[in-house]
Amino acid sequence: MGKMRLGGREYAAGLFLLLLFVAINLTGCQKNGDNQTNNSPAAGATAAFPMTINDDLGRQVTLPAEPQRIVSLAPSNTEIIYYLGLGDRLVGDTTYCDYPAEAKLVAKVGGFKDPSLEKIVVMKPDLVLATGMHEQLIKSLEDAGLTVIALKPKSVENIIDSIQLIAQVAGVENRGVALTNGLKERVELVSQKVGSVPQAQKPTVYYELWYEPLMSVGPDSMIGHLIKLSGGINIAEDSAEQYPQLSEEVIIAKNPQVMFNSYGHDAKKVTAAEISAREGWQNVAFVKSGRIFTIESDCLTIAGPRIVEGLEQMAAYLYPDRFIK
Repeated sequence: MGKMRLGGREYAAGLFLLLLFVAINLTGCQKNGDNQTNNSPAAGATAAFPMTINDDLGRQVTLPAEPQRIVSLAPSNTEIIYYLGLGDRLVGDTTYCDYPAEAKLVAKVGGFKDPSLEKIVVMKPDLVLATGMHEQLIKSLEDAGLTVIALKPKSVENIIDSIQLIAQVAGVENRGVALTNGLKERVELVSQKVGSVPQAQKPTVYYELWYEPLMSVGPDSMIGHLIKLSGGINIAEDSAEQYPQLSEEVIIAKNPQVMFNSYGHDAKKVTAAEISAREGWQNVAFVKSGRIFTIESDCLTIAGPRIVEGLEQMAAYLYPDRFIK
C-alpha cells in the first residue's frame, strides 16, 4: 500500500509532540468516576477556609485561604481557570497554554513536560494546578512550601468534576455549579439524540490519531470514549492499547463508514483529498461517501470545557439529521 511520506525528523517530531500532548492532557478513560473524588459543591454552598480536598492522585490537600495567585502547569488547567472567570488570578502557565488568547500573555514557567521549579517558586503562587504527569515535580513544589492540586480526569464526567473542584477551591463554587450544569445539559442532549439509535445502525468509525505509522484510539482513551458517547462504533474497540497502530489492510478490511482526524499541535494537516488518494483506499466506505471529517484537536485532546464541543461536533457529523441547527 502507498503511504504518505514525511521527512524523518518532521515525522518523528510531530508524532512525539502529539503523543506527549495527548498523554499530558488526557489519560486513559476508565469507568466513569473511577479514582475521581467527588468534591462537587452543592448549589448555594459557601466556601469555607481552611479547606481540605482530595485531588486526583489521592492526595489530601489543605488550602489555608482562597487562592489569589495561581500557576497552571497544563493547557487544560489554564482553560478551566479562564472558563471560571479566574484569569486575573493566573500568574503563570506553560508555553503551550494558548487558549484563550489572554493565556499567551501570562508569564511562562516552561513546557508542560518540564516546567521550571525555580520560575514557579519565584512567582509565589498560593495554588499550583498540576497533572498526573507532574508527580515528581509536585514533591519538589511541596518541599518549597507551595500548595499543589493534581488533576487527572479520565472521562467527560471527570472533566466536569475537575471544573467544579477548581471552582470550589477558588471560592466560586456557585459559578462552577451553574457552568457545569450547562455542560451536563449539553452532554445529556447528545445522549438523548443518539441514544435511540439501534446498535446495528450505528456507523463504524476510524479515528486517525497519526498517519505514519497509522495510529488510532482504543476504548480506554478519551477520544475512544467520545466516539462511543457520540453514537459511533470504534473499529479499534477491541484494542488493549490506548493508541494502537493499525495496518492499512485492517482498516480496509473493517471498511469504516466515517473517518475522523485531528492531528494536533505542530502536525502537518492531511486533507480529505490526500486521504482519499491513498493507494487501495478508494473503495473504503468513508472515502466513497466523502465522510472524512477534521475536528479541531484542542476540542478532543485538552481535558477542559471544550471537550463537550468536540463531543457535539462528532455526534453532528455522525448523525446530521438529528443535529439540525
